Amino acid sequence: MKDYHNRILSLVSCILLSMALYGASPGENEQLFYYSFDEKIDIVEVPGKFMVKKKPETEQKDVESMILSLVESADFNWFNSDICTVKTAYAAVEKLIEGLLEEDAILSARHVYVTSKDLEHYNKTHLTEPLNIGFVDKIAFKFNNNVDEPVQDSILKAFNMTVDIRNEVYEMAPVSKKQNVISTANRMYETGLFRFVCPEIICKLTLWDEVAFHPNDPYYMYQVTLHNTGQSFNGHTGTPDADIDAPEAWALTMGSEDIVIAVIDEGVSPNHTDLPNTRQVRLNGSNFGSGDPNDPSPTGNHNHGNACAGVIAATANNGEGIAGIAPLCKIMPIRVDDTTTPTQIANTFTFALGNGANIISNSWGYNSITDLYPIITASVEFVINNNVLVLFSAGNTANHTINDNGFVCFPANQKRNGMLAVGASDRYDYQADYSPTDTCIDIVAPSHRAYPYNSYNGTGISGENLEMWTIDIPDDYGYNPWPSDQVSYFSVGSYLPNLETGAEHYKNYTGRFGGTSHSCPVVAGVAALVLSMNPELTPQNVCNILKTTADKIGGYTYVNGKSPQTGYGRVNAKNAVWLLCDTTSYVNEDLYMDTEILTGCDIYMKDDFIYDAILRVRPKNSVTIDGEFYIENGILDIKRITDY
Repeated sequence: MKDYHNRILSLVSCILLSMALYGASPGENEQLFYYSFDEKIDIVEVPGKFMVKKKPETEQKDVESMILSLVESADFNWFNSDICTVKTAYAAVEKLIEGLLEEDAILSARHVYVTSKDLEHYNKTHLTEPLNIGFVDKIAFKFNNNVDEPVQDSILKAFNMTVDIRNEVYEMAPVSKKQNVISTANRMYETGLFRFVCPEIICKLTLWDEVAFHPNDPYYMYQVTLHNTGQSFNGHTGTPDADIDAPEAWALTMGSEDIVIAVIDEGVSPNHTDLPNTRQVRLNGSNFGSGDPNDPSPTGNHNHGNACAGVIAATANNGEGIAGIAPLCKIMPIRVDDTTTPTQIANTFTFALGNGANIISNSWGYNSITDLYPIITASVEFVINNNVLVLFSAGNTANHTINDNGFVCFPANQKRNGMLAVGASDRYDYQADYSPTDTCIDIVAPSHRAYPYNSYNGTGISGENLEMWTIDIPDDYGYNPWPSDQVSYFSVGSYLPNLETGAEHYKNYTGRFGGTSHSCPVVAGVAALVLSMNPELTPQNVCNILKTTADKIGGYTYVNGKSPQTGYGRVNAKNAVWLLCDTTSYVNEDLYMDTEILTGCDIYMKDDFIYDAILRVRPKNSVTIDGEFYIENGILDIKRITDY
């Protein structure tokens, strides 16, 4: 046994000599990492951020004053009473840390990091920053079961560590405040004597049922489609939560630059202040209307395409204009106008497919219930079969105030797997007055409530009008100011927004869009978020996710989950993307049934970036498990929906 102990001590001595324990740090090109069991977790320093731990008797304000005496400005975010994250524009953070470590009141001052895996994911799908982690002055560890107590004592002595916390799960020992805690923990683990060794990690816990991201765009407050709190907008208020829960969805993803949504419409303005060319896929041959075939820009006041594109993907959190639903995805403008033939319309779909579109959004149709043009139907079928999701607005043919249910127009009336016909709900979570009642309706999304009252035929609702916010053709074109060549819902030359709103580019936006033309790109934006989570999903997969996660609104009768007023319900972005986070796929069985007995099948969970996740099964009543189950990277957690 004595020889065994000597060998262990010799091993540790070699490690200590090789790492230069105090002050050890990786070389200039060496990748930083720590061990999570036997996996190396690569980490990257967050520029301008570090974490400070003070003595308990030191006042927080004294620590802040100490730091502000060394730098011109800093932001302090206190994690608890003794630990705070400091953010500063000061370039020499390392020198600042060295200075703080000379202060008796400071127990720890170390860089803040993000894992490489999180960084890669967030760079593609998030506007918010990934989870920041900090290390303080302690190391957590657990010896292997076969390491006896004398050897444990020898190892800790060799690493100059004294345990101050010991329980059944882990032990914790402090390190010197000038000691490289990452290198020390790594070399400890590399002895092979530990089940795990890791610096004590400090990071923010997020409660998933509370998480939400609200961008700083000035007109976001009026976008009740995204977040309806009952706030005042356009002279109206609505019902709280009659929205798509966009902020809660954004907490998980804001889209991916790899997902492209083709908008077949009147064109999109180049380098718009809220949709620059870097976020558009502008292609030669993309104008199927009049004019330059290589220019998909709108002409005159024809802002409809801009309006749709902005709803889907206007840049968010840039302090400018509005927020799109999938603001990290890209728009492919494909221009059409009243000179475009059905054959050319058919060609727009294959053009979108051939140039990499994942989704095609269509807020247009022919004012007919007849299946008019086989060539268009065939083209739609072709792109769906080649893995492109297609959405059509249902049309604005209803007048429910006079009991006219309307009809779904062609091509939206083509019931196809991998295609969605989109109707409209209103700010109160009811069917919009103009949205058709029809079995062709697959899903609805919020839009304006009704058109103005028309005394000639008794249609519409007094005091109602177009009221959805989106982007507009810059300067004096488009819907802001209201032009003379559009339907006279508003006074010609009137502004919304106007100069008094305080936004510099107020003419580049409009609060006067609506109809199922607005609803369709809303659903397209949510579909883009879903595909950003998992780009391998087929069009029918996406349709199924949007349908099964939609909210059943309005008190309508839903038979087999569907009603003729709202289809499968009002689209819910949060439900759709979080479904993919928690439960990507069930093998053999669908658990969302009244009662389901599962026998001899595996449940698999795709886990691209959520580690040690929980697979949640939420049946309506109960689940009986008969047989063994294998759950990847997580634990099975079953609870009835009624238990909440």
